[in-house]
Amino acid sequence: MDFNQAFSTILSVEKLAKTVERVVKNSKGHKRAILRELQENIHLLFLAQNQQLPVRKVIEKLERKNYLAAADAGFNFKLIKRSRLKNETIKEVPQFKKYVGWSTERLLENIYLKVKQLQDMADLDPEQKSLNLQIRLENLLRLMLLFMQHVKQ
Repeated sequence: MDFNQAFSTILSVEKLAKTVERVVKNSKGHKRAILRELQENIHLLFLAQNQQLPVRKVIEKLERKNYLAAADAGFNFKLIKRSRLKNETIKEVPQFKKYVGWSTERLLENIYLKVKQLQDMADLDPEQKSLNLQIRLENLLRLMLLFMQHVKQ
């Protein structure tokens, strides 16, 4: 199942954009900053995919500062959403089955860990000989969209 097919079953891109905006607007403080940062990263990844932008430049532009600031301040990430990821959220996408039962906190930590790993990989393998960073970016986008779908429910 390709990227577009997987997410056409979850949400249309337009509906997702409205959902993300609504979730961000209804949040405050660290929660709002983190969700806005994710929203900006999602928009960047969609733009990169649609415009075929240079992968390394895109990876460099991915932001983590609000997440790190919240973590340093002792923010309780469970306040974003207290429930765990449900089967209904993954909408039969096989790639997401492993995330069912994960807490919001664990899913968010995983997203930002993957952002950091991508940035490190891009720095350590400048010739991109052994890595397919484009596929990793697409997987990161899928995970971010899954997170936003989870938060919205």
